[in-house]
Amino acid sequence: MKAAPNRTVVTARLRKFDPAADGYGGEFELEVIRNESPDPGADFLRPQAGKPLRAFYAQPDPPAAALPLGGRVRVELTYLGGPAGGRAVVQSIRAA
Repeated sequence: MKAAPNRTVVTARLRKFDPAADGYGGEFELEVIRNESPDPGADFLRPQAGKPLRAFYAQPDPPAAALPLGGRVRVELTYLGGPAGGRAVVQSIRAA
């Protein structure tokens, strides 16, 4: 059985960061500038330029303070989910 590619790479503008209530990670809101995925037509998230993308950042101390809102970032994401749904999860994020 072949699985669909599950790696998404985008250059985006960082619009917002909402820390999680429990202090572990939070949600990034990104505005996609460019989809740089290895196979853009086949990835799970299919980000499109100009569209928003929300992604969970699962780190106890996210670098949100080090990344200026409105700045460009390069983000590698994966989609984690199951029969009841799923979400985009940040694997790495850095200033572009």
